[in-house]
Amino acid sequence: MNDKNQIIVWDLLVRVFHWSLVLLIFLAYVTGESKGTLHKNIGLAVLAIVVVRIIWGFCGSKYARFSDFICSPVKALVYLRELATGKPTHYTGHNPAAAWMILFLLLGSIVICLSGYVAHTNKKANHSSGIDATYSIVATAYADQEKHDKHNGKHKRRARHAEEEKEEDEGDSVWSDIHEISAQLMLILICFHILGVAASSKMHNENLMKSMLTGKKDL
Repeated sequence: MNDKNQIIVWDLLVRVFHWSLVLLIFLAYVTGESKGTLHKNIGLAVLAIVVVRIIWGFCGSKYARFSDFICSPVKALVYLRELATGKPTHYTGHNPAAAWMILFLLLGSIVICLSGYVAHTNKKANHSSGIDATYSIVATAYADQEKHDKHNGKHKRRARHAEEEKEEDEGDSVWSDIHEISAQLMLILICFHILGVAASSKMHNENLMKSMLTGKKDL
């Protein structure tokens, strides 16, 4: 089919964002157990391109704007029912189900990145305070006997410090749990997204994956 029978739907920024997010999410899962800063940097990159995509959703090209495809949940459910019956309404841009999937993926990416950043920051802070506490204990052990009367006060302060560290560890655990759970939910969303793309491509007799590479769809 020649170009006269096609229309540009996905602009360059939308396509670059889509495939960059695919690559970065893959790398994030691969480096999830990494002890270095690579995983954190990947998360920051994800957050950066998501912010750019959100901005582009208000000032980008026609089919990239949220105003073109954001709809009510009822409309998305109606489309899914139509898809199940084999007679879905055709949309040039994102269909209603895809519109909500985009929102979930953007929101999920933000939650994953922010929870991971907070968990990493807390863990780093706890590690530093642990070093300080160890230094304090060693210093106390070698203190002069004439300062022995202050030992009880220091002991109480260390006990209070240990309790604070315990509370910080619990907070870190909460953020780590949020990070891991949201990451698993993201995997589920991606699976549904792939299934939706495959189903829509078959029902509408169009290659949506190719369209996201070329930016073009058949009229």
